[in-house]
Amino acid sequence: MYEDFYGLSEKPFQMNPDPRFLYLTSTHQGAMSSMIAGIRERKGITVVTGEVGTGKTTLVYALLSGLTDRIRTAFVFHTTVGFQDLLRNILQDLGERIVDDNLTSLIIQFQRYMKARMARDETVAIVIDEGQNLRVDVIESLFRLFLREAPSARLVQILLIGQPELEPKLDAIELQAFQDRVTTRYRIDPLSEEECREYIEHRLKVAGSGGASIFEPETIRMFWKFSRGIPRVINTLCDRALVNGYIASRKVIDGKIARETLREMSYLRPKAEPFFRRPAFRRAALAAGLACALGLAAYAALKHDWRGAPTPPPAPEAAVEQAAPLRAKVEKPEPPPAAEPERTVTAKKGWTLSFLAKQQYGFVNPTVLDILLERNPQITDVNRLPAERPVKIPPLAEERFIGRDADGRHHIYLGTFVDQQSVQALKNHPLLRGKTFRTKLRKVSDEGLCYHVTAAGFQSKEEALHVLRELKRQGLLPAFAAPAG
Repeated sequence: MYEDFYGLSEKPFQMNPDPRFLYLTSTHQGAMSSMIAGIRERKGITVVTGEVGTGKTTLVYALLSGLTDRIRTAFVFHTTVGFQDLLRNILQDLGERIVDDNLTSLIIQFQRYMKARMARDETVAIVIDEGQNLRVDVIESLFRLFLREAPSARLVQILLIGQPELEPKLDAIELQAFQDRVTTRYRIDPLSEEECREYIEHRLKVAGSGGASIFEPETIRMFWKFSRGIPRVINTLCDRALVNGYIASRKVIDGKIARETLREMSYLRPKAEPFFRRPAFRRAALAAGLACALGLAAYAALKHDWRGAPTPPPAPEAAVEQAAPLRAKVEKPEPPPAAEPERTVTAKKGWTLSFLAKQQYGFVNPTVLDILLERNPQITDVNRLPAERPVKIPPLAEERFIGRDADGRHHIYLGTFVDQQSVQALKNHPLLRGKTFRTKLRKVSDEGLCYHVTAAGFQSKEEALHVLRELKRQGLLPAFAAPAG
């Protein structure tokens, strides 16, 4: 749409992980070096974490494109599965045809594959993205497979990529025996303001800008503050700003266009990192702990010389009485967040439904396309939206996926799927067993019909909300599962 106007050969801020656009900050370089060294030097298990959208997946694609033929790789990103499914996916990505689909046979097949690689002195690198979704028992089985196949030649190398939630899982009691096998843990940081400027300029240059300054410094500063340095959010803001600039015939994206873009994309603002996870807090906590330890030691030494009886501690009953209100406060369920207001945008000539979804939500899948179609019945052609007509953009808020049926019970809209296998997987989920599934066919693109799926039979709204949040946490709901990178 705007490429010719800005003198670009392609769109510079696409969401797909393209190694050509990879910009290496110091932490990205450190992560890449750790991954390369872990695989080539056969160090064992390497872990790289980072917040959603910090470029982890793009980094992995760049890594895989630079490995030699003597390193066989399996790249797995479906991680809300059991160990048997994970091992099957690994074997299939290694090019193996599954002979017998049971766990024992899969392990034997993997062992045979490794014997063949050992004869050729080849390395097998198992790269797992979205590692935070792996259950602890699955990680344990994966690590045991590593120990079984790699005690001598260390041919199997495991690279775990994930969000920060992966880190506490690796510290679980069940995985303590493998701590010495995790040779490297590295975390990718968000971009600084200067890195944000260089990142935007780098992507424009790759897209053919020729060094022209399209974004004013004020705009870059505003986008950096809003995005908290997350590259994916920066991409979405810059892409939307270029659309707005093109519509307004502005060759330079100034503060006015930036503010307009931020108003339109306000729902993209990343949540602040929990205070207890910030490096400054961890350093302060460590210092406080040391000071407390020193203080207690000094107190004990002085107390030894004190004369007179120390103040007696409070009675156990009083301690329980004082602690009770705090415990009740902790156990109080968190109320659902207030629903975001629905927004309206004006479609421009040439817009498609997929283009609109990507601009407004930052990603495209059948579920968000279906949501837009249901809210905008005036759209009859997904490849050509009515120009200069308003389009309603419903927020992807949890409560909008829950409804009440005539019998007083509640249902959850699970999503719109392209295949029956995805629907069947949800039907087999423990949280949804015994529920009534309602499916209707929907045409949301030119790629055929999709399945609009609802699960009904929840006794209360609270029960439905609890199940929705758990499925969302596991990455099973497409509306909340934007690709991570």
